[in-house]
Amino acid sequence: MLIKILKRLAEGGIYSNKLVAKELGVDESLVEQMIEQLKNLNYIEKDTMDTCSSGCGTCSKKCGCCGDSSNIDLVIWKLTDKGRKAILR
Repeated sequence: MLIKILKRLAEGGIYSNKLVAKELGVDESLVEQMIEQLKNLNYIEKDTMDTCSSGCGTCSKKCGCCGDSSNIDLVIWKLTDKGRKAILR
């Protein structure tokens, strides 16, 4: 199940824990726990959006990062090298 979540994160784009839970047929709280576990095992990390200098629409988030004018609490995850290697096995 953790690999399925890693693969989903690798696809990029915008999604919610609720959507991932629905896709996997599990409870949203289980997805939250698995994401926390992936983070603790260093398979994923928060995307700090440091490379977001060229304007909206140029990265994989394609305007989904909710600029400074948004009040949405949004966390964007990215795979670490360890996470990328895991999905290739």
